Amino acid sequence: MDINKLYNIAESEGITVSFLDLPRCRGIALESDGGYHIALDTVAAGSPAEEKVILAHELGHCMSGGGYTLTGDSLVRIRLERRADRWAIERLVPLSELQEAIKQGDEALSCLAEHFGVTEDFMQKAIKHYCATKTA
Repeated sequence: MDINKLYNIAESEGITVSFLDLPRCRGIALESDGGYHIALDTVAAGSPAEEKVILAHELGHCMSGGGYTLTGDSLVRIRLERRADRWAIERLVPLSELQEAIKQGDEALSCLAEHFGVTEDFMQKAIKHYCATKTA
């Protein structure tokens, strides 16, 4: 999925996306007045792969109703972060497309990340997600 489709999802769901200086985080999703708002760090937006990964993760919070407060229960936070990651992974790196890329010879993490237009850290997280899902 390319980044324009992610912005289209946000628009169709009435989710506003803004760019702000966020030195302590790369992105944040907030719920207020019955709607969601996403803020992306302007520095992270300088890298297309980084912007895509952060936007997808924050959309994952919005689409799965995964808002929380920083002072809330840490187990709840972990669960909601995983849910947002899962939403992002399953859209940016669908399992069938990952399997096909590997069959075609894109086995190196850097090659797979480039193929899907995501960061290497995110690609690693996607592979771990699918490995854990397969064994669960």
